[in-house]
Amino acid sequence: MSEHPKQLLLVGAGAIGQLIAHQWQCAKLPIVTLPRSPSPHADFFDYHFRDYQSARTELCRIPIIKDSDFSSIQAVFIAVKAYDLESVFRRLDTLGVPHDRPIICAHNGLVDLTTSRPCYTWITTHGVTRSNRVTEHKGLGSDWIDARIQHHQQLTEQLHTAFPKLHFDADIKARQWQKFCLNCVINPLTAVNQCLNGELLKEQYHEQRRMLVSELVSLSQALGYRLNTADLLVLVEQVCEATAENQSSMLSDIKANRKTEIKALTGYALKKAAELGVNLPTHAALYHQFNQLYLR
Repeated sequence: MSEHPKQLLLVGAGAIGQLIAHQWQCAKLPIVTLPRSPSPHADFFDYHFRDYQSARTELCRIPIIKDSDFSSIQAVFIAVKAYDLESVFRRLDTLGVPHDRPIICAHNGLVDLTTSRPCYTWITTHGVTRSNRVTEHKGLGSDWIDARIQHHQQLTEQLHTAFPKLHFDADIKARQWQKFCLNCVINPLTAVNQCLNGELLKEQYHEQRRMLVSELVSLSQALGYRLNTADLLVLVEQVCEATAENQSSMLSDIKANRKTEIKALTGYALKKAAELGVNLPTHAALYHQFNQLYLR
């Protein structure tokens, strides 16, 4: 039996994508990327990266895949905004990426996506920001992936090599929902208040944090997830502390005048709550405030 191709295709070389690429290349594993707007004359995607607590910025390069190379892809890592997922899957079909290649999806918000490709969710709590054309790993976190991916033995070995502390989670949907809840609190709050994650630990945000968490727990329980307010509130505070100097992805998008994931976060929570008859008044008020400030 011949070996499967070994290259990882990265789609979405933003902050998280660059962190993934950096660790993958540090492990001396082959990776290529697919730019949003390919240039026929570009052979590499270049970026500047500063690792966690490092004073040194390094120039990193990811080879850009050419149209004839898609059969060489072993797996695809998609690190894009939730609202871009559907268009990425359509692009993979158009380009002829083999349908049996495993797809790893890392995104903050939730969307109702239907595909017959083998897909595996990736969850990360690392803090990564981009400013002054430098991507910085500013907060240590953890990574989890759908345990079903272990059926792909060679890819699993590569993941172990690049991410020695990666957790394989048999209940990744619950993990994804928990991360979704964290993002529904931290992202819109930091965006509306124009503050770093750590500032949300101030007393002035305590009651709003508690109400946002309490309402999400009500929605979670209606959806069958076992969460409680005390535990989720502790998780929110732990992430804010661990990424205290980090600027949330939503605040980064606001400052860069990019489209945000508010509809795939608070908007999605409000949609599910309406379907189930759950009331989320604090989230609704925050959503309204966000849209008043930043509606695009």
